Amino acid sequence: MALAAVREVWAQRSGTRSRGDLLYVVYLVVLTLLLIGVPVVRAAGQALARPDVLPLLLLDRAPQASTAIPLAAAAALVLLGAVRGPALLSPFFTASLASSGIPRRAVLWRPFARALLAPVLALTVPAVLVAITLVAVSASDVGDLLLFMLAAGGGGMLLGVAWLSGQLLGTAARRLLALGLAAASGAIMLLPVGVGQGGAYPTGDEHAAASAGGLLVAGALAVGISVPLLDRLRGVVLREQALRWEAATVVASTMDLGGTVGAFRLPPSTGRRLCAIGSGPLVLLYARRDAIAWLRNPERLVGGVLGALLAAAAIGGSSMITGPLSWFLLAAGTLGLWSASGTMVDGIRHGIQTLGAPQLFGQTAARQVLLHATAPLLLLAVLGAVGGAVGALVSGGSGDASGLVDAVLLPPALAPVLIAGRARDAAKGQMPLAFSTPMPTPQGDISVLLMLGWQADALVLALLAGGLLLTLGTAGAAWLLGACAVLTALLTMMTRGRLRALRA
Repeated sequence: MALAAVREVWAQRSGTRSRGDLLYVVYLVVLTLLLIGVPVVRAAGQALARPDVLPLLLLDRAPQASTAIPLAAAAALVLLGAVRGPALLSPFFTASLASSGIPRRAVLWRPFARALLAPVLALTVPAVLVAITLVAVSASDVGDLLLFMLAAGGGGMLLGVAWLSGQLLGTAARRLLALGLAAASGAIMLLPVGVGQGGAYPTGDEHAAASAGGLLVAGALAVGISVPLLDRLRGVVLREQALRWEAATVVASTMDLGGTVGAFRLPPSTGRRLCAIGSGPLVLLYARRDAIAWLRNPERLVGGVLGALLAAAAIGGSSMITGPLSWFLLAAGTLGLWSASGTMVDGIRHGIQTLGAPQLFGQTAARQVLLHATAPLLLLAVLGAVGGAVGALVSGGSGDASGLVDAVLLPPALAPVLIAGRARDAAKGQMPLAFSTPMPTPQGDISVLLMLGWQADALVLALLAGGLLLTLGTAGAAWLLGACAVLTALLTMMTRGRLRALRA
């Protein structure tokens, strides 16, 4: 079956876009970027040229961070490639084209090229913001901005190749590669200042041009080498990922965000011989069960641990600075810590699912939820303390002991609030049908706002809790811990009320 014949048949379907239509879409995208995107990014970069932002961009370790962060992102993308790779088609085209006699590179290079736009833009836009901010205060020039853009583009292509490698490699090789990239990221941050800092950082480094050019050439070569490797993608992997992606998109169309995330979960792959049942106190027994459940999916556990550390570092850094950037770091860190906690609370979800079932374990659903909350609470608190301390030090925290204490205490103080919020979110039940009833207005159907509010209420509560703890933390550790206890108690009471409603 020739690909040209397939394209000819596909082009004859109703509603097909002609070549002129595609060119018009490209024209609109380019015009939108030039008329809207560029001015918005330029204005945002100039707005960031504030006294509370510039010291962070001009830290001695900022160039090293510009190298370490993409390496950490590459490690995450390698693991993501096992779940959803960049070279992916729908299940129909995977079965009809990718499984045919046509070389897979001829079928998959287009989706691979489209997927490359995601890491390239994800790296280029922040790079442009940083460069524009430095140019606005004359800490850099326009030439350095262009070089930083080229370096970010090359780095984005390398991230795309790392993403593809996760789709290509087997389980052991993929884990080793991700571990090596994560170790390299940490090692670069631990090196002495000035070593491995990355000459492409836009601060007038004399090696910036060579570094930017080298990254761009390396990215282009890596992409060019990766295209022939598309033929080595296994059909089983393509079929499983295509079905998983289609199932996730179908669930997402029903506004079930939790189900969408659950559709991407890989089955347990290790630790099947570990015994989750033993003797001892009931609390330790439940903690053991949770820990073994985490170990049976190591990629998910590592992702959650790294995400919690990075999020806690952002939260800790937010308490050491002031201004809008502080609130932005707090919001990003709170959302990241909330997302990371989702990998640790499967036991809580299971305890709630046993509601109404025979008590096979001898404990009620509420007691199971309480016992399953112990292990994730301790793990998240420890990761929060470590990440908060790192964030405080990296953000240039001075010798102010009280400020450092607040930075270290804030993430672990948020941990019990988030775990209680997870239990409350797991006990929410099904969305009321009244929320999906059409509500026509002159501005359109606003029922989608109710559905979004139903799905995002836990995130809103987490953000409000983070803001409250940051505000009260400035008054002292006693206020911070007191607010943590009050918020945890309130969320626990809300969870108890939801459990009663589900039982009824």
